[in-house]
Amino acid sequence: MAVCVLVQLCVLVTAVTARYVTYNNRPVIGVLAQATGSKTHGDTYIPANYVKFLEQAGARVVPVRVRQPSSYYAKLFSQINGVLFPGGSVGIVSSDYAKAARIIYDMAVKANDAGDHFPLWGTCQGFQLLTNLTARHNLLQPVDASDISLPLDLAPDAKSSRLLGRLSQKTLHILTTENVTPNFHHYGLLLETFNQTKSLNSFYRLISTNRGRKGKVFVSTIEAFKYPFYGTQWHPEKINFDWNPNHELDHSSNGVYISHFFSSFFINEARLSGHKFPSVQAAADAVIENFRLNYQDDGTFEQIYFFNYTKTYA
Repeated sequence: MAVCVLVQLCVLVTAVTARYVTYNNRPVIGVLAQATGSKTHGDTYIPANYVKFLEQAGARVVPVRVRQPSSYYAKLFSQINGVLFPGGSVGIVSSDYAKAARIIYDMAVKANDAGDHFPLWGTCQGFQLLTNLTARHNLLQPVDASDISLPLDLAPDAKSSRLLGRLSQKTLHILTTENVTPNFHHYGLLLETFNQTKSLNSFYRLISTNRGRKGKVFVSTIEAFKYPFYGTQWHPEKINFDWNPNHELDHSSNGVYISHFFSSFFINEARLSGHKFPSVQAAADAVIENFRLNYQDDGTFEQIYFFNYTKTYA
């Protein structure tokens, strides 16, 4: 009888607790900018693919600028609900991109330690950046994995991960048998390096690996054990929003489904963040729609947001 009462009490407490969980259904994600290769249109940029990737799951996007004072990052951090570190071709140790990311990463760790849920996502270069921010060393080595789409080779811990632990059989089958994870990187974190680096394997759960063209096994998906931090060496955003005919991408319905699955997962993490802008106008002034969008009419179908545009770059 006592056991029955205890079970009923637990169910009641769980129901009451669930009733008071607050979800933020207007999440705003920051995307970190980085230096351009040329200053034709501006000195920093964000590829529009990342913006669309987040928007398809129900988020708005705010650019996170580089070379700003600490007060800028602290203020913006208090107003947004997560940050995405995008791919690119700048350094992950001493670039402006890396310096701004260090500030954001340290704030995210501190916030989550205090019970303030704040997710981070790193894609390709952003994945590599996360490993450097955690290990404080550049551990990348050459791997031949540029413009190749692959199925994931899941690690044993994948089934206990937050990211992939509750996959439907359909999603699991697609991810592990179809070429739905596009890779565009020349360097990567080798599996043996991950296994030998305590600062990484004690912080991140290994979810998947892949092999480059020359057989080197690299880490392709991770999540932090303690924090809502996630990284993919591959590009989930390219499946739905990269239409360059020279890129090897799976635009099938299954590929589209996978892209949406990962963006939805991250945005659902962001919905657990209670940060918000002080007013509707403040949010309207911050979102990426305020900035210059350039369409490359060279057959790549690429769209890029540029920043610090002046007539000098016209």
